[in-house]
Amino acid sequence: MKKYFILLALILCSGYFFSLDSQYFSSNKKIDYLYVKSPEGLRIRNKPDLSGDRTGVLYDRMRVKIISVGKEITIDGIKSNWIKILLPIETVQADENVYGWVFGGYLTDKAEPFSTESWTDNDLKRYLCRFSWVTGTGNRSYYQFNLNNSYSVNLLESGLGGFGEYSVSLKNKTITVKSRYADEDSESEIITDVYKIIKIEEDKLTLNIKGYEFIFIPSINQKVFYEILTQEKFNPGLFYLPSYYALMFPFSSDLIKKIDSRDFINKSMDNLIKMGIYVEDEEYEKAYNSYWN
Repeated sequence: MKKYFILLALILCSGYFFSLDSQYFSSNKKIDYLYVKSPEGLRIRNKPDLSGDRTGVLYDRMRVKIISVGKEITIDGIKSNWIKILLPIETVQADENVYGWVFGGYLTDKAEPFSTESWTDNDLKRYLCRFSWVTGTGNRSYYQFNLNNSYSVNLLESGLGGFGEYSVSLKNKTITVKSRYADEDSESEIITDVYKIIKIEEDKLTLNIKGYEFIFIPSINQKVFYEILTQEKFNPGLFYLPSYYALMFPFSSDLIKKIDSRDFINKSMDNLIKMGIYVEDEEYEKAYNSYWN
């Protein structure tokens, strides 16, 4: 009996019961989207095989548009299927559907409530790197954290900015940034700043910086970024790309509806639908279903 409970505990810790196995995919023939359930991220490959090239990584809790179900495979003791997914940003850039393959054993059909309860420092790093940030819709400061510990902050539409590296401590609730600041003519020495973490939410981060409280939100809330989505030809530069990954998270529908409300949805609808982005809006849903079904 003791061995049984030990085995049960291991299974629960591994998240097995939340994995979508081959039986799920054989029973569900029509799937619109699923969520990533893998704290360390889920690799994207260019073909349904472990020998396929790795073309990218999906972050935990990202919502992905499902195209088709591929062959069965067992990975990490989980028997599931290769799943063909739409790559949204690459699709609108290329103006044609671009696909990738992921292992279905690390997908789920329900996104659990956001929680930091079991986080480590690495989880906090991945959280910071999911997309770029701004400190309010009218603020032009644009922050980007990267998994290689590099960091940058830029003042949009200017030559001002900073670059360097960062580290995190969940225990101390801090983000430490060491960076040089520069304009078109000069560059500072390395300056160290410690950001105190006040509150972590899925779509916002509250920090105390030098005694002042700042709320970091996805940078796509800033007009410079979201207006690009309303253009007939979506072609942002590399500098802008991290902003649009926020569209792949569970909060994206609410985020989109808050941006200039109905006017933005109407103007960006074609690009958002091509990207497979779901928005809880009656008019949008009709157009979405007409395009994808």
